[in-house]
Amino acid sequence: MFDLFQHAGWEVPLAFLLLALLTLRARVKPTASLLIGAPASRVWELIRPYDGKVDLFGRVRMSTRLLDAASQTYEVTWAAAMPNGTSRAFVAAFRVAESEAERKLVLLRHGLEGKSERNELLKISYELVSEAKGTRLKTSYVWGSRALLAQLLARADLWGGAYCMKALAETGKPNETAQRLISAGVAIITGIFTILAFGLSLGMPVALVLVFALLVHEFGHLLAFRLIGQPWGRIVFLPFLGAIAVPRMHYETQAQSVFAALMGPGFSCLLLIICTLASTFHAPAAMLFVVIGVVTAGLNLFNLLPTEPLDGGVALRSVLTKLIGQRASLALMALGLVMVGVGLYVEQISLVIFGGFAVLGNLKPRKIDVGLTPLTSLQVSIFFFGYVVIFFAHYTMLFQFLDQMKL
Repeated sequence: MFDLFQHAGWEVPLAFLLLALLTLRARVKPTASLLIGAPASRVWELIRPYDGKVDLFGRVRMSTRLLDAASQTYEVTWAAAMPNGTSRAFVAAFRVAESEAERKLVLLRHGLEGKSERNELLKISYELVSEAKGTRLKTSYVWGSRALLAQLLARADLWGGAYCMKALAETGKPNETAQRLISAGVAIITGIFTILAFGLSLGMPVALVLVFALLVHEFGHLLAFRLIGQPWGRIVFLPFLGAIAVPRMHYETQAQSVFAALMGPGFSCLLLIICTLASTFHAPAAMLFVVIGVVTAGLNLFNLLPTEPLDGGVALRSVLTKLIGQRASLALMALGLVMVGVGLYVEQISLVIFGGFAVLGNLKPRKIDVGLTPLTSLQVSIFFFGYVVIFFAHYTMLFQFLDQMKL
């Protein structure tokens, strides 16, 4: 066991540390400062709440209703138009804690008494400062405890919203281009760091192939979000760990969650087909396609292992919840222990790490897939068949490519 950790390499403790940090939760207070080419009066009209106010921010329609005049409490509804023509609405109440016309506005969350503040927006602050070329808008949020990755995305979302506000104030029309560019920037910057991280441990050529395979895999998840009626999600690469695709909205059903999880390795099968054709017909750089095939198949086989937070574990989590209810946590913990044992036996530290986190993540009682419509028996059967087909497709292709490398 000790030999396993001694020969694992310096990148393993770094990966372990990053994975641990991703699970830590803390309050986050992102801040954005942006110069808007419009007078303070125009910006003020966009941010101040009043009864009957309606604003359009791209696909999002924000409406405000007065709840209590004495305390200046308002109910705000965000209705987001989905690509499939439906709409999703989110409602929250805020109290005006401080207001100075065209200078400052502070809103405090109302109605969370006795409820969890996790992932909840607790405070919004605006400051307006007139400058020669317009108005500088300083915006800050206070969120309840969020995981490290969610803290990064909270800052990206704040800046995206600030640029959308800038476009609305200057032109009267919302513009979501900045939001898309910020999401792309997060993916590119984290991708570069991930290439460098894997390059140090695996070599730059392998790192480039690995990150490309990760990109294809995560695009499968993004495509799944669109197919279930959501907007495009976001990709964040994680040095020494891989990558993750984050949806912009919560799932409504367990079927959506499982489908999105399996679409990563499922979509990657297309890349394996391309690599097979290119290597079989002796296309230029055929060996490069063989290497890409090996990396892609190996990556997705690992990702299909039945332990959280891997896609196989995410899919299994919903299936087990459907089949055995709250005992699903015990089953996931047992599978995590099996993964640790297998990892120690075959001397694979990555299995030990992910298995260990699966155990730790289920030590405390938790409710799984709260509020989601359960899977039907037919859906369980379909997803089980899909999992088996995807798993054996990658398994078969992996050994086919390995045989080609020996030639």
